[in-house]
Amino acid sequence: MIDQDALAALDGLQWLRTGEEVEQRFGFSASTVSRQTHRCLQRFGLRLERQQGEWCLIGDTTLLEMERRVHQSARWLGHRPLRLEATYWSGPLLCTPLPPRWSLGLSSIVGVPRNFQLVRERIVDVFLTGLPDLPAPDDADLTALVLSSMPVFFVAAANHPLTRQASVSVADIARFPTLALPAGSYPQVEAALKQLGLWNHPVRMMRYRRELWEGRAEEELTVGYGTPLSLEVSGGTLVRLPLELPFRSGEGLVVRREFAEHPELLALRTLLLGRLTRLSKRHPELTLVPR
Repeated sequence: MIDQDALAALDGLQWLRTGEEVEQRFGFSASTVSRQTHRCLQRFGLRLERQQGEWCLIGDTTLLEMERRVHQSARWLGHRPLRLEATYWSGPLLCTPLPPRWSLGLSSIVGVPRNFQLVRERIVDVFLTGLPDLPAPDDADLTALVLSSMPVFFVAAANHPLTRQASVSVADIARFPTLALPAGSYPQVEAALKQLGLWNHPVRMMRYRRELWEGRAEEELTVGYGTPLSLEVSGGTLVRLPLELPFRSGEGLVVRREFAEHPELLALRTLLLGRLTRLSKRHPELTLVPR
């Protein structure tokens, strides 16, 4: 067994990337983060390695996984704050102010694979994700509670040629470069856009950076994608084009199956639905999904 602070330092570094962020969330000093992380790695015979900017463990993690199971159960029992990750729009819009009993991540991880991995490995307890990319229905570990639904549409700079058209078709969009995030980051979205002949202008971004996403559409002829909620936090310089994509987004809580009915998760769901209800007053296209 290893104490909660030691494992929290290691998990926090994998979740939040830097010792400074771990200090802010867990109240550890920088020296404590370093010392406790080193202690954990020695105890389990592992090492940390940077892969595409993220800290990953190298070695046999079997014993560590058993330890994480115990520590996660302790969090759900109320012994430590639960850990919540979110998207770049749901972090500020839905998770602020911070829900009681929860600690929020950076809300900057692009795509679902890394976020799902953090929940699967019990580093993070819940991921507030954007639809349609959810865990598969037959996923042995993860499930999702869908909270809302909303349209996805094209966006562009205010002076973009397409903003002067009363109607826009996919063929019109295809005349311009369209944004594409790293391959595999949003598998269902990527497949749908490729079917339309889009997703052709890669953005090399593993963590959300406004200047690389909204900024690319603001300054160039590039066409981007948005939703009512993402557009609200985009900076106000992008214009919605009169064409929706053939799939819907929304919000969903991704959690390990054994905690899908936990009172703490259901309380979080109720709180977030309340905030979504208030947001729907100014975004009528935002539809709540009853359980």
